[in-house]
Amino acid sequence: GVMGLIKAVVSVRTTVKMVKQTSTEMLESLPVLEDPLKLAAMAYLTRLTLWSFLAGEKFGHFILLAVTKMVHITLSYGLSELSANSLTLLGAISLHIMGDVDTAQSIGESAMQLQERCESETGKARTFLVLHAYVFYHVKPLQSLSKSFLEGYQSGMRTGDGANALWCLFNNIVTLYMTGKPLKVIEEKCRASITQMVEMKEEDQAS
Repeated sequence: GVMGLIKAVVSVRTTVKMVKQTSTEMLESLPVLEDPLKLAAMAYLTRLTLWSFLAGEKFGHFILLAVTKMVHITLSYGLSELSANSLTLLGAISLHIMGDVDTAQSIGESAMQLQERCESETGKARTFLVLHAYVFYHVKPLQSLSKSFLEGYQSGMRTGDGANALWCLFNNIVTLYMTGKPLKVIEEKCRASITQMVEMKEEDQAS
């Protein structure tokens, strides 16, 4: 309802302020999160963002609340393999809901910093996908995105995250088209990508 949405927006504003007040040094010094209950909460909240997205617009405030809770857990208790993704989603929310380009870019850079600190690649493909397709796409030269989409694709393939890997691959092709690469090159990459998507049974992306 309306009250739920208001609560979610207030939570976003509070969390964004908290992140902006967190220095690079503080992010670098975050301990590794080892509490099994907190790790389970991060995993559940990550799934909740996806479920809420798939459930439709009226569940949008659950996404905001889940993302802000994940960011709070990270800043309060430490770094997990899902921390970078939570900051990435907060950056996307800052841009597309709050309309704050500078804050979105700043949070996006913090997300990259956390991803570089994380020893595990789990979640990297999703982080790179959301960060570069929904945040950096609006603030960085398009030519600079292709390398990152490919890195996200390769990471996803290594970790078994085929869906996000192929979305990275798709966005790389879109980027090549937007930056004026020869159509023959793009067609070849499309054919190769579609073949791979069909082989991995990701027909929705292939179509």
